Amino acid sequence: MGTYVNPRSESMQSAVRSEIYVDKTGLLKVLNKNLGTEKRYFSVSRARRFGKSMAAGMIDACYSRECDSRELFSPYEIAKDPDFEKYLNKYNVLHFDVATYFNSAKKPEDIIPNLDKALLQSVIEEFPFLKKLKPENTAQAVFRVYEKENIQFIVIIDEYDCIVRDAPDNEELIRDYLKYLRGLFKTEESKKFLALGYITGILPIKKVNGESALNNFMEYTMTDPKELQTYFGFGRKDPG
Repeated sequence: MGTYVNPRSESMQSAVRSEIYVDKTGLLKVLNKNLGTEKRYFSVSRARRFGKSMAAGMIDACYSRECDSRELFSPYEIAKDPDFEKYLNKYNVLHFDVATYFNSAKKPEDIIPNLDKALLQSVIEEFPFLKKLKPENTAQAVFRVYEKENIQFIVIIDEYDCIVRDAPDNEELIRDYLKYLRGLFKTEESKKFLALGYITGILPIKKVNGESALNNFMEYTMTDPKELQTYFGFGRKDPG
């Protein structure tokens, strides 16, 4: 298992062991319904402590091929769904947190290269046949894996808005970042390899200098949660 590829179910298991865990597995029914469709792009923006990280860990456990999560989910709502096992642990998952590389980079221009280098290394560790192909970036590597295995990817990004939020005046960095996201979510290759895009942050999506790398995402915000209200609402004792 690579660092960012096909995570196991530890995050979900930790949440389940918590005395404050609330069953949110119904969220998976919403995601399952939209897998591989034009509505497979989810952007969940919430303040901290509203369960975004817990939900992302649950998505890992549900879809990652490195897991066998049937027993883990068996006590919860999703297990009653007739399509539960149809999608369970059937996908490759790429899950990363942008804030990790924003906060650790010595120079702003290092953020995107450092992020992609780490992700690419993780993908290659998981799929060693890529060494011979020498993919130039993570999006290319993921596409090569899809071509070989015919298994799509779930891409989960935590703190996707970190760069736009914390470096609003660095137009070059933001432009490079949006270009990077476009490779994962808005190319002809991504239409083939992507089963689900799920990104979380604090701020709603907004265009930056006319860029629209994320305009295919449906936004689920604090004021307009749509069908996700049950899973990210007020008054719930959820881990953030």
